[in-house]
Amino acid sequence: MNLRNTCLLFFFLFFLLPFEGVTHVDPTDTIPDIKAFCSERKGFNLTGKFDVNWSNDGFHEKDFSVIHGLGFNFVRVPVDYRTYTLPGNWNHFVEEWVTQIDKAINFGQKHAIHVCLNLHRAPGYCVNSAELPAGQDLDLWTDTVAQNAFVRHWRYFADRYKNVPASMLSFNLVNEPSNVSEEDYVAVMQKAIDAIHAISPNRLIFVDGLNYGRDILLSLKDEPNIAQAIHSYDPFELTHYKASWVGGSNNWPVPVWPMLTISNYLYGPYKGEYKSPLILQGEFEAGTEITVNVKQVSIESTLRIKADNQTVLSKKFICGPVAGNDFTQVIETEWGYQNISNKDFSCTLTTAATSLAFDNASGDWMTINSITIKTGNEIHNYKLFDNEWGKKQQTYMLDSNWRIKNLDGSLPLPFENYQKNFALARDNNIPIMVLEFGVHNKTPHDVSVAFLDDLSAFFRENETGWALWNFTGSFGIMNSNRSDCEYETYQGYHLDREMLEALTEPGSASAVGEKKKID
Repeated sequence: MNLRNTCLLFFFLFFLLPFEGVTHVDPTDTIPDIKAFCSERKGFNLTGKFDVNWSNDGFHEKDFSVIHGLGFNFVRVPVDYRTYTLPGNWNHFVEEWVTQIDKAINFGQKHAIHVCLNLHRAPGYCVNSAELPAGQDLDLWTDTVAQNAFVRHWRYFADRYKNVPASMLSFNLVNEPSNVSEEDYVAVMQKAIDAIHAISPNRLIFVDGLNYGRDILLSLKDEPNIAQAIHSYDPFELTHYKASWVGGSNNWPVPVWPMLTISNYLYGPYKGEYKSPLILQGEFEAGTEITVNVKQVSIESTLRIKADNQTVLSKKFICGPVAGNDFTQVIETEWGYQNISNKDFSCTLTTAATSLAFDNASGDWMTINSITIKTGNEIHNYKLFDNEWGKKQQTYMLDSNWRIKNLDGSLPLPFENYQKNFALARDNNIPIMVLEFGVHNKTPHDVSVAFLDDLSAFFRENETGWALWNFTGSFGIMNSNRSDCEYETYQGYHLDREMLEALTEPGSASAVGEKKKID
């Protein structure tokens, strides 16, 4: 046998046999508990065939080996259909290029990593714009030519990988659908689901929610072997700060974390229907220093702080045409003067207390930027970000680590929409998994780590598995090219150890609230 034939035989044995029916999957092969399966999977997105022009170098076994060695068991493989089809003909699959996807699935099986194959750019739809070959600039939601191609691609993959166990391979039909009704979207997804399950009835299929993967889709809740894919990039101004592909992001303010969803309004008697105190419950020693940074005052207000119902600070503000000592900017409106302060006002406790109450004792309304509590040699800073008008204040508690929490123990962070979606999924018995989340490398590293710490803790509390975008790259734990990160050399990669620990050990870097030591 000559060398050429030997190489061809090796190629056939290594890459094609697992997918050509040589090993047959038991027809009873299935995932018995999809909810538990989704909860237990954690890993990364690998972008080896993400874009035909600039991210098309295939997949590397070392990535799988390292991912497994770090304790992860899942990768999502988002692909561009142009990376495996003949240019200009999306119905012609190029065997040589498809075998690069085969490699990823082989590497996953070898290293005990479940692979989720996703059409990130599908015939007729991609969330990212691009110049497409003639005849391919079609709309998946309305064009039957695109829909037929979409179903053909999934039928092709279902047949090619029909002998891969359900526990090792899943499909994610399309990435981040937008500008489509639920009825039209589900109609297209159902065609692909039917095509796949006609070949592999037990194949797990992830279906992205509408609104770029943010929302829960109820229409498929009774479909067998279907799970919901969620994407978690909110708050977007934090995760995509200065991202080159997001218009205007260069002009966004530098992100901070935590972004506590606590109202920054203190309403006075003029707004009696909204007037309410912000109460913090905790253990406050004598000598504790309380500082409020006041943002804006409308007409007149009185900042009052009480410790166990005893007033420890009462500071009156009267707005007018002169800034004086209390304001940095004069603003005249149709309702009167609403001046900007951005100044600190402090008091010190003379006796211990178990609650602090912040309210507005007179006048109209005022807003506050932050509350700082200095105790012993530690400073805890809480920045308030909820500026929704008319929202009453509530009572919160500070735990032993000075983390501010709702009375039910949850964190007052901007995860409310996620919480509602997760609850909706639970109520409807819908398995879910977060298949994309992460923070771009232009967001300050300490902010990124603290945010991911709290977000991963939130996922854990909700028993939700996840896949970080990405493994290597500007969102990843490896080779992310951050200018403010101290990398660790790890098996030839530049590892962001702090980010890794934030993801795997929630609570190690949380900043709810921000804590500083005084030397």
